[in-house]
Amino acid sequence: MSTPAYKKAQRQKLHAGAKLKKEFQKRYGSLTVKKQKREFVELKPSQTFVRETPEIPSLTSISTGVCPPPPRKEYTGDLIVGIATMHKSNAVPVMRGTKQAEEIAKMRRG
Repeated sequence: MSTPAYKKAQRQKLHAGAKLKKEFQKRYGSLTVKKQKREFVELKPSQTFVRETPEIPSLTSISTGVCPPPPRKEYTGDLIVGIATMHKSNAVPVMRGTKQAEEIAKMRRG
């Protein structure tokens, strides 16, 4: 298997560039600038910023009382006798005057 054309072209381009650079340096000398060594300066962290927030009192400390819970909801009618479980914790209301309780009990047994 031979080398793909695009890889060959890239390699030839790199070689041609390197050749030109070598010829330029031979003719005009190296034009690279040498880096000057700098003196080591230790990093000193600046003073941290502290936000000055005024003390704001909480709303609960200002109020005079606590919010009471809502009254408990209870069924006060006489139509529903109770709650039965049919299938997989499915709660079903059982009404007075019907045979729902018996039907649900028989359905669970077969």
